[in-house]
Amino acid sequence: MKTNHLSTALLSLGLFLLAAACSKESADISNDPGQAGSITRFAVHNGFMYALNPNQVRTFSLENPDKPQLVHTLTTDYGLETIIIYDNTIFLGSRTALYILDIANPAAPSILSQTQRGEFLFGGCDPVVVKDNFAYSTIKIIENVCGRFASQSALMVYDVSNRNAPANVGVHFMSLPNGLGYKDNYLFVCDEGTDRLEVFDISDPMNTRTTSFSVAVADPVDLIVKGDKMIVSSKTEFRFFDISNIADIRPLGRISK
Repeated sequence: MKTNHLSTALLSLGLFLLAAACSKESADISNDPGQAGSITRFAVHNGFMYALNPNQVRTFSLENPDKPQLVHTLTTDYGLETIIIYDNTIFLGSRTALYILDIANPAAPSILSQTQRGEFLFGGCDPVVVKDNFAYSTIKIIENVCGRFASQSALMVYDVSNRNAPANVGVHFMSLPNGLGYKDNYLFVCDEGTDRLEVFDISDPMNTRTTSFSVAVADPVDLIVKGDKMIVSSKTEFRFFDISNIADIRPLGRISK
């Protein structure tokens, strides 16, 4: 294991977060999806676990944690990829759409809405994060990996203030975007195609724009934001950054996988 002068305190924080949340197969309980990473396939909320199959959301009661009980199955179109829970609402990223689910009855989620995408954006892998009334989802197009070949990968911005009728309000074309997260008014997006962590200004979500604060990271996959610290997971290592000043993101160290 390499720490490269990483402080003991930061290393402890990193290991805690990675163990608790950085896996692609787990999700945080809270309303802060950035702490769990965005590439997640199950989530826990109010005594229930929601797990994804390619075309199903399966709800398990955790009343007896030693024996989770399947209590509901919701069928969707094929291609579910990721799940987060924000503001007592489930957001699903799929290969074809963004789904929004109502969990007013947590034992039986129901579909509130499903977005539509143009043909040139069909077939991507879709992590999603939500902040206030806006959802941000990346579409990563790779032939034979995320579905059929399509022409363009992108960051999509949705106005989800009306959960029953989300509206696409922005498309930002990228190379091979992966996981994403945010701090305050800045959105961080892992772009494997450019080997960079791209930073977007989302202070005005209707006019989301790129900044000059991108950071070089080889093959970035997903990230976790915790206060003024960020952990980026790549194919070979975990990178640690100080993001207290977004205009001057500073590397703190790394841990090899």
